[in-house]
Amino acid sequence: MATHEVLAAAREAFARHDWDGACLALREIDNEDGLAPEDLERLAEAARWAGRHDKVLQLLERAHTAYARGDDRTGSARVALALARHTYEHNNTAAATGWWMRAARELEGMPECVELGHLQWLLAHSCLMDGDLDAAFVAAREVVEIGRRLCAPDLEALGLHDEGHVLLARGELRKGLALVDEAMTVAMSGSCAVATTGTVYCGTIWAYRNVGDWRRASEWTDASMRWCERESVTRFPGLCRFHRAEVRRLRGELEAAEHDALEAADELAQTAPVNAGWAFGELGEIRRRRGDAAGAGDAFRRAVEFGYDPQPGLALLRLDSGDAAGALRMMQRALADPSGLTVEQRPALLPAAVRIALEAGDHETARALHDELERAATAAATLMHLAGAREALGRVQLAAGHPEEAAAALREAIRLLCQLEAPYETAQARLVLAAAYRSSDDPYAAALETDAARAAFERLGAVAELARLTPPTPSLESRTFVFTDIVDSTRLVEVLGDDAWTSLLAWHDRTVRAVLDVYDGAEVDHTGDGFFAAFPDAAHALDFAAELQRTLSHHRRDHGFAPQVRIGVHAGEALASDAHFRGRDVHVAARVAAASQAGEILVTAATMGELPTRRATSNPRALTLKGVGEPVDVVTVDWR
Repeated sequence: MATHEVLAAAREAFARHDWDGACLALREIDNEDGLAPEDLERLAEAARWAGRHDKVLQLLERAHTAYARGDDRTGSARVALALARHTYEHNNTAAATGWWMRAARELEGMPECVELGHLQWLLAHSCLMDGDLDAAFVAAREVVEIGRRLCAPDLEALGLHDEGHVLLARGELRKGLALVDEAMTVAMSGSCAVATTGTVYCGTIWAYRNVGDWRRASEWTDASMRWCERESVTRFPGLCRFHRAEVRRLRGELEAAEHDALEAADELAQTAPVNAGWAFGELGEIRRRRGDAAGAGDAFRRAVEFGYDPQPGLALLRLDSGDAAGALRMMQRALADPSGLTVEQRPALLPAAVRIALEAGDHETARALHDELERAATAAATLMHLAGAREALGRVQLAAGHPEEAAAALREAIRLLCQLEAPYETAQARLVLAAAYRSSDDPYAAALETDAARAAFERLGAVAELARLTPPTPSLESRTFVFTDIVDSTRLVEVLGDDAWTSLLAWHDRTVRAVLDVYDGAEVDHTGDGFFAAFPDAAHALDFAAELQRTLSHHRRDHGFAPQVRIGVHAGEALASDAHFRGRDVHVAARVAAASQAGEILVTAATMGELPTRRATSNPRALTLKGVGEPVDVVTVDWR
């Protein structure tokens, strides 16, 4: 076959997206006679979609050199822009910037053309990634206008796409989604390049998952997978598989989701490393849910290696290990990230941030994050964000000592999550609801929710969650038990109001925990304004109680107010299981605390007998405690 016939066949194969056939024919000509720069461009694109990624950079560089030698400034600029995009996708920001500047110089003084539009689009995209939303919006709008003036649908679709994402990051959800949908309409018209259509497909899925509309995100994911198969392209299948992994993870198909995420991560690491971190982050979260902490940690580390902060998954893994403070620092850094992508998906980070802040004891931060989430959920009006806001409210209310209000919010969250068909999230919300029922003295309802959660985790294969629901065999251990709570807290809430009470409670909780740390106390439970702590011996327990009362007294003297706290102390044995204690002596300690007065430390006489040195106390008196058969002798300890 003559060279001109082979070339014609190669161009036909390229036009019908037969990438392998185009590569084979164009390489044959290139090896014998060399290719013209426009055919080097075709060979580079065919190699890209055929998965021969190691050839793309060299082919584009050759095409750029050929155009430059021929003094074809438009062709040279077009290939420079392709090189800027290619090197950016391979995490070579310096080279990408250099090629963009080269294209800008080559287009100086040129009349308006498609290449100028693509130059402007890369600028818009860069500004969006950097968080300069105003500049990104101006540049994206200019891309749209250039595209419409030149009847260039690729530019119109790309510009509308980025313009929509800027508006989403600003919180203008209705307008932003309308532009994203318009961009998708243009991209699906059949008149856009493969790269444009794939970019807009991916961005549309990203937009809908960020606003919590997982139904639309799922539909677009299925459509994008069919498009990738039809067009026989690589790279975009990696992104589509990443999104399909997200959808399957939400549906509870964790094994299939892990398979998709692993394939996506491996593909993107080769084809577009700039996006590989997303897939590794998703892989880590799926493994975390399946109970594979080591595998999750490995995946999250790979995500970080690719320049991506995999939150909230990594912070939740840290929370699972018991480091709530470290998890909170991670989330605070993530929420402070100004980049456009992070700002756009910020509402999706907030439910985990509320949970982590509460676990870390920072109730003020948790309340502020919930308020922000509530506003975002109201604006989006999607099942995921509304459910996240309701669950976050339930957690905040429960931590503030309002279990009935918490239960109402959590029941609404579960209703929404059931509609969404998100079994893992539903089970997690059920566990919080069970805790609210326990705090409301409704153990039967609590058991029903716990059993429902356990059944869901069994179906999902979430072994770590099941392990947390299966208590280890308890052992009998000796401790000194301390109960504290704020006196007349109901009246304080009425006098101060919810906001001031929440701030006061957060200060109280920090104060108690700080003194606990000094005297080797272990926080066993904390509900509302009360603490249950265990100490290795009576001396440490009484030192803690006295120091806490002195700290509150000094604050009262220096600042005019601190809540009155009563404290009960009793030493004995209890069944210990998973850092919790139960048994008669725990019950005695709780009843002693309930019998104490404001500013008082009430201790059983038997506990005082364990002290190595005597302390000033009142005379013993006998108390009849509810649920305890014999009267118990107690004394009041002088802590002043």
